[in-house]
Amino acid sequence: MPRIRSNIVAVYIVRPAPSGDGVELLMLQRPDDHRFAGAWQTVGGHIEERQGETAWQAALRELDEETALPVERWFRIDRPETFYNPENDTIYFVPAFVALVAVDAEPTLSDEHQAYRWQSTQEAALSVDWAAMRDSIRLVGEAFSDPRQPGLGVTKFDPARLR
Repeated sequence: MPRIRSNIVAVYIVRPAPSGDGVELLMLQRPDDHRFAGAWQTVGGHIEERQGETAWQAALRELDEETALPVERWFRIDRPETFYNPENDTIYFVPAFVALVAVDAEPTLSDEHQAYRWQSTQEAALSVDWAAMRDSIRLVGEAFSDPRQPGLGVTKFDPARLR
C-alpha cells in the first residue's frame, strides 16, 4: 500500500499584469545539473520537519531562498496539489500558496534555477510538465483575474498573525 506524505510546498508568485488584465506568473527554470533539468516550475521545496517548520513557514522560506522577492499579500490555495511517485510508492499532498508581489518586481535567483520569466497564467500552464501544477496555475489565473479582488479558490492569510 502506498505511503501518504505532506512534506513539500508550492508557491505561485504573481504580479499584476502591465495590461491591467489579470496577473503574470513567475516561472523558474531548473539548471542542467538538476534532476528536472530544463524544466519550468514555480517555487517549491521541502518542509523542514526536524525543525518543526509548518507548511506556511516553508512557503515563506522557499520564496525568500529562491527569489528574495518582497510579498505584498499572501494567499493559500484552498485545496492541496496531489501526485503519486512510483519510485518510493508515495502519494503526496502539497499545500500550495500564492504570493502577490509588486507590478515591477524582479527576482534574485538562487543556484536552484538558471533562468526566469513572467508569463500569463495561460502560457505558464502550457509550460509545465505536471498536471497538478498546471491545475493550480489555471486556478490562480481564474482567482486573480482581478488582482485587487481575488476570487474563488484562494484565501488571504497573514503570516505575521500566525507567528
